[in-house]
Amino acid sequence: MKKANPLLTVHDRKKDLQLSIQLNRWILKPLGAWPKARGTLNIERYAYAMINVACVSLIGFLFVPSAMYLVLEMDDAYNILKLTGPLNFCIMAVIKYSSMIFREQDIRSGIEHIACDWTNTQHPNDRAIMVRNARFGRRLVSICAFFMYGGATFYYVALPFNNGKVTEEDGNLTYRPLMYPVARVLIDTRYTPIGEIFFLIQCLSGFIVHSIATGACSLAAAFAMHAYGRLEVLIQWIEHLVDGREDLYDNVDERLAMIVQQHVRILHFVSLTDKILREISVVEIVGCTLSMCFLGYYIVMVRITI
Repeated sequence: MKKANPLLTVHDRKKDLQLSIQLNRWILKPLGAWPKARGTLNIERYAYAMINVACVSLIGFLFVPSAMYLVLEMDDAYNILKLTGPLNFCIMAVIKYSSMIFREQDIRSGIEHIACDWTNTQHPNDRAIMVRNARFGRRLVSICAFFMYGGATFYYVALPFNNGKVTEEDGNLTYRPLMYPVARVLIDTRYTPIGEIFFLIQCLSGFIVHSIATGACSLAAAFAMHAYGRLEVLIQWIEHLVDGREDLYDNVDERLAMIVQQHVRILHFVSLTDKILREISVVEIVGCTLSMCFLGYYIVMVRITI
């Protein structure tokens, strides 16, 4: 048979790797949460640091004025709990974002592990298994991004316009309320153009908050599906332990040793994935439980009001 072109083989491996992590890079790199390459220049490190500061500042732009409004100007229990839900989501975003930044080295190791697995996947059946699972992980990321960004568009753009404008009792002032109200001791957003400026910045901040949530879910999906794919490949190797296969060793003992090494490698990757997602998973469990409780309370109160 004609020998394959080595350059084409390398290109295919890179394409396979992109199938696993491309969407993750698109989501996390604008946030400064994508791991930097080894030997990155100082100027790029400073750029990443500036992006990190900007993202945290924009989230703080949502949280701090609204928290002050909740403490200083709200006295109704229902409205306090109604605003606590969105503020809880901001806190979750900050913790998840910090976790991804502090776990940068572990995320880089996981990506390098995935790249090495794609390079070492030679047999067509093994590659077909890897491609199928990578595509499924990619679909999971796309579905997550659709719902997260769709929810952000609805909450930050559609809902304010649907609620319409509010007119003060004296009739001298009409304005559109913000989804994250701002304490008047800081600035009065009822007046133009302050209200419009805050509306645009809150939309940008909300996009960042939802991007962080999407990025955390995308990491979980990509890493979990890669581990699942490697386990399926391992099962294929075990099924050919006795009869062998053209790409495996001729000796049963050597094939068994290779299977054990592959199993240990998969366990190492699963342990690395657990290390990366540990804090994120705890935050998701606690924060989403609170969010569901708040949502149930809102629904009950609305039905009582009706």
